[in-house]
Amino acid sequence: MSFCEGVTVCPRCGGMHVSASPLEEEARRQRDKEIATSQNPVQERSVNLMCQTNQRHVIKQCDQSKQTGREQEKNSQQAEQAGRDQGDDEDKERSVDECEINQTPPGTIRIGLLNVRSMNPRTSRISELITGNNVDVFLTTETWLTDETAVRVLREASPEGFRFHYQVRTDGRRGGGVANQFSQELQGEQIHFDSLNITTFEFVVTVLQHDDWDQPVVIINVYLPPGYNQQQFRRFLNEFQSLLDEVNRNYSSIIVTGDFNIHVNNERRSFTDEFYHVWPLYNLTQHVEEPTHRAGNTLDLVLTSNVEISDLIVQKDTNSDHSTVYFTAKPKDTRRKLKKTRTKSRNDSDRRRNRN
Repeated sequence: MSFCEGVTVCPRCGGMHVSASPLEEEARRQRDKEIATSQNPVQERSVNLMCQTNQRHVIKQCDQSKQTGREQEKNSQQAEQAGRDQGDDEDKERSVDECEINQTPPGTIRIGLLNVRSMNPRTSRISELITGNNVDVFLTTETWLTDETAVRVLREASPEGFRFHYQVRTDGRRGGGVANQFSQELQGEQIHFDSLNITTFEFVVTVLQHDDWDQPVVIINVYLPPGYNQQQFRRFLNEFQSLLDEVNRNYSSIIVTGDFNIHVNNERRSFTDEFYHVWPLYNLTQHVEEPTHRAGNTLDLVLTSNVEISDLIVQKDTNSDHSTVYFTAKPKDTRRKLKKTRTKSRNDSDRRRNRN
């Protein structure tokens, strides 16, 4: 039996099968080979999409990292600039503060007050305090000077261009004494009150005049020794008031300083209360409100009448048992008052001429 070309009988089942041509067989083998060696197209597309997504995600992360880096760098630069600006502002503030400290209003003088407790071994230190604190007037108590040593010691304790007035203890006892040192730019004159019989305290009085003042300022520097009883204290009050009476006859701007050895911080003490009652009689105001002695008491005082006081500080800067009191001062403007007085005087003169 003959069959058409390409048709064969299966030896197992006896059926007929159409066999592929050599070209078709080669094409089939090539197709199988490609299928065997290639992946599923869907899977391949998924893989490709995943790779592209991952690539975009990596690129996005890189871009975000770069942006974050740029923002961090910008923030860092802004922080540095802010720090520089803040530093500049602080420098400007410090410069302003320093200018405010170093520049005082015209006619204002800086004064220091100290119970030096023996000036002789501290001459260099006192001179340093005067120059280092830009002091125009330095007032000391308990100088422990004598007539023989006073001039020499005060010269050594005074910077160049300073003059001084002083009073030593005259009863032969050790200690005591007061001194006023002042710049020669201030015209200073010492006033003596020989007519007054003052024995309970030591004092020195200096009249100062400044080119920017319309009137002089009187400085009374006082040392009242401790250990007084009630009778002695009242005697002191009487003598103190007699001194103020004499000064008030010719001067209206007064600064009273010194170591009074009166515990003004303790209002319960009868001595303090009696001392308080003297102040308003002479229009005096007391300005020191903190301890000036190592025991915690306020002994070194600054009382003024018709004088402006500012920038008062208490500072421990020597090995004395007292601290130094620094402050600035200037007389209150009295030109209006003086003008009224002069006008009244002219009117009185005119009336007298008219009577004649």
